[in-house]
Amino acid sequence: MAELNTEGFEFFGENEQRFRMMLIERVEAYMVHNNISKSALADKAGIGKTAFYSKMDKQQGSEFTVSDLFRLGKVLDVSILQFFPVDEIDRTIGGQIAVPASVLNLMDEMMGMPTEDIELLHSLMKTLRKHHRIN
Repeated sequence: MAELNTEGFEFFGENEQRFRMMLIERVEAYMVHNNISKSALADKAGIGKTAFYSKMDKQQGSEFTVSDLFRLGKVLDVSILQFFPVDEIDRTIGGQIAVPASVLNLMDEMMGMPTEDIELLHSLMKTLRKHHRIN
């Protein structure tokens, strides 16, 4: 079996609150990617809505159970390992994704467009830039 270069799955010295925030960021990103609301995800995962909202609150102390993570992974169709910042660079940037979660779905749609439509959008962007409507 191939070795995974993860520097280990240990989180020694990691601030618990920061780790929770990284986990929540990832769950939110998968929610956006799957175009699913908190309420719908809680329903599909079989987690009480009040409990789920509390667990998704970065300021509160509620934590996901291992069972919760398996249920979320099943609904979002990801491995529970994808919820954790297992690589050192991942931990350094706080488990955040490269772009805001709010644009992931839009990016997926744009990348799946026919070439002609992508070229049209690019031309539109160039025109808007030319007239100082966007940066």
